[in-house]
Amino acid sequence: MIRQPFTFHAPQTVAEAVRLLSELGGDAKVLAGGQSLLPAMNLGVVAPQHIVSLNRLRTTLSYVREEGNEIAIGALTTHHALAMSSVLQQRCRLLAEAAADIGDVQIRHRGTVGGSISHFDPAADYPPVCLVLGAKFRLAGPTGARVISAEEFFVGYLTTALNANEIITEVRVPVLPVGTGSAYVKHRRIEGGFAIVGVAAVVELNNNLCQRMSVAVSGGGTIPFRIPGVESRCHGKQMNEELIAEIADTAHNAAEDPTNELHANAEYKREMVRVFTKRAVKMAVERVRG
Repeated sequence: MIRQPFTFHAPQTVAEAVRLLSELGGDAKVLAGGQSLLPAMNLGVVAPQHIVSLNRLRTTLSYVREEGNEIAIGALTTHHALAMSSVLQQRCRLLAEAAADIGDVQIRHRGTVGGSISHFDPAADYPPVCLVLGAKFRLAGPTGARVISAEEFFVGYLTTALNANEIITEVRVPVLPVGTGSAYVKHRRIEGGFAIVGVAAVVELNNNLCQRMSVAVSGGGTIPFRIPGVESRCHGKQMNEELIAEIADTAHNAAEDPTNELHANAEYKREMVRVFTKRAVKMAVERVRG
């Protein structure tokens, strides 16, 4: 049960929500789907004096639409809506598949993409996917809107570049071109659980020559990260088992500081980074080849 009383606010517009957050300061928490905030309140981990609910903004902040070479996604779009989106399934399959594998049915129908990204649990599914796609986030604050890349946004454990008086209003990911394959695979203890290790891969081929290769990993450090040097090292090379093994070894070497946890120590997680990188890249390549 929630242990402390709080004042509930239900703004009608983004501007009103931002104003409330500016006025209430650190005593306020934003409520989107509630899949992270409410359990924390039940456990007494957080006890905000004010809750600013965004639920009345769903009509304006829940959408998936193609705009030029990008796909715009409203921050209050649920995981289920992302998983079922025909736009994402056709244009950015990676994000749709990641959303479909989050939690269970109840969580997917209530949780939101903006809420998950704002909360930023490093073991969540969206961060490595957003990193590998080069996603951008639009933030609304008292001085107006600003856009920030995923790499700049994810700062530390449960810590982002989002200011206390800002909210995410939109996520933007690229339309993946023809000849591109992608995959997200994760090692988890139970069905619907958070990732012990998660790997997202995007590969673009032309006559089996690598034109683009991006890999992002969660579980290999305190926060998810893109594997440095993979893009330039793979460009123009034949995509074969040897190169895939080299990419997996590079990911293993880059996972220098995994966090020890109850179900996996650091060395085990490093080995799983190698294993799941190989699986993600192979799956992405197979999808290009059809």
